[in-house]
Amino acid sequence: MFRILRRLRRDERGQAMVLGVVVMLVLAVTVMTSVGIGHGVYQKIKLQDAADAQAYSLAVKEARAYNFLAYTNRAMIVHYSAMLTVMSYVSHAVYLDKTIGTAAKYLKLIPGIGTVFAAVEQAIKAWKVAVETVSRLLIPILTGLNIALWLAQEAMLTGTMYDLYTSDGHGDVIGTTDPKAFVTEDMNSKQEFNKGPITSVFSTPTNVNYSNAKNFLHILDDGPLSSVPTMGVDPTGMLKRAKLVSNNKLSDPDMAKYRLLMGSLANGVRRRWTAEGEGPFLIGRRWSFQLCVVIGELRIRKTADSQIKSFDEGFENNRKDQLYAADDIRIDVRPLCGIFGWKNVFQLRFRAAADARGGFHQEVGSNKSNNHHTWTGITPFLTADTSFINPRQNHFGYPCNLVVLGKDMGADREGGKPSELPFELANLRDNAFMEGAGEEEFNTAENTEQGIQESYLDMTWKYVGGKKDAYAADFRERTGGMMAMAVGRAIYHRPNTWKEEPNFFNPLWTARLAPVKTHWDADHLKWLVPAWEDSEWLLNGINY
Repeated sequence: MFRILRRLRRDERGQAMVLGVVVMLVLAVTVMTSVGIGHGVYQKIKLQDAADAQAYSLAVKEARAYNFLAYTNRAMIVHYSAMLTVMSYVSHAVYLDKTIGTAAKYLKLIPGIGTVFAAVEQAIKAWKVAVETVSRLLIPILTGLNIALWLAQEAMLTGTMYDLYTSDGHGDVIGTTDPKAFVTEDMNSKQEFNKGPITSVFSTPTNVNYSNAKNFLHILDDGPLSSVPTMGVDPTGMLKRAKLVSNNKLSDPDMAKYRLLMGSLANGVRRRWTAEGEGPFLIGRRWSFQLCVVIGELRIRKTADSQIKSFDEGFENNRKDQLYAADDIRIDVRPLCGIFGWKNVFQLRFRAAADARGGFHQEVGSNKSNNHHTWTGITPFLTADTSFINPRQNHFGYPCNLVVLGKDMGADREGGKPSELPFELANLRDNAFMEGAGEEEFNTAENTEQGIQESYLDMTWKYVGGKKDAYAADFRERTGGMMAMAVGRAIYHRPNTWKEEPNFFNPLWTARLAPVKTHWDADHLKWLVPAWEDSEWLLNGINY
């Protein structure tokens, strides 16, 4: 008997099994923990990808909108240049008709060569009728096209603003990238973005989507200022710009900036023949003739000019602008040659114009005819008002959009979905096979407060961030346990020329992802990133 007991006491067989069971348990928990952590990292990457994709897609919409404004503004300028060219043809045709045409009228009576001058007279008259007819048809058409382009600009602005403001307008970028991701409620107002009515654009909501829409419109010349809490009843500035098509005053700075800017741009792209004239002697738009005899000197100059002019509202009751073209002849004489100054002895003007003063009119000397059509003037268009005041805070005039997404990871969240993530070890959270085997040295009041119990292993997201921490509890309630945010930015970039000021006349806008910390919406970031306030002194500046 004692021999058997001594043998059993010396027998070591079976100890490896006990150790193996313990090691296998630890290994299984380690593997399951590693898989759970890896799966959580994967879910975070997917959520961040969804936020980045959404922010970038919104930046693409902004860049496309700005490029559309640039293309349409350039089209308007081309139309104005075409109008000026047509007016130049009209004034030149009037000049030919009143000079060479009049001379041909009498020279055709000369025997032998009269038929040639008769043909010249008829050709000039036919050309004058043709260009006048074209001007009557083309200028109203181009004016109507410009108005249509302006309305398209306003529609593009409104549609893009809606896409930025409402999550419904964001498309399916988030769902396609991460089906479990969702747009969280606003961090300050707790308003759900998806339920924000479009009418609240005119009020004072404080959600991120509202800030994105305002930031998009902020770069517009008539857009909302960042120092103003709301976007007002005219967020895009359309009502202000619309005054340009009705009665307006050049003394009104809001109207003058449009009339003078677009007029200057249109005048700047004129062809040389349109702007100042050129051509052969007698039949060209610009030429000169000079003759010196013993008793004096004669000079005949033919000059030309075509441009868009803006008049003061008191000038002949003309409250708008004028398409103007002139072909003028001036005769100067002076005694001797190159000694005394010139004296003008004769001047004759051949001019054509279209404006609001009784319509298209022609002018030959002091005779004027008003028998064509009116021109309503410069059409409204959109311009950029970028600012380099405190560029770190104001993004060098570039708009940003902030996207905040959450994902239900099984954390405590009112109305949240049950977690669908595997390997959470929920059984070890709710049960412990070694419960009561220890000395309960870890069952302190603080651990109990934090939900930590001896012999329990909680690997779920239920208390992510800490149970006692109020910020963590708020985070879990709003996001479901996981959050990602990203900032998209529409930037203006001409290769190798970064210093060029952003504008709506060159379609050089592109989309970029930007660091979150550069976003100007500090109220939201203070909640999202508690460390923001610690570094806020780096970004202090003037809101404009």
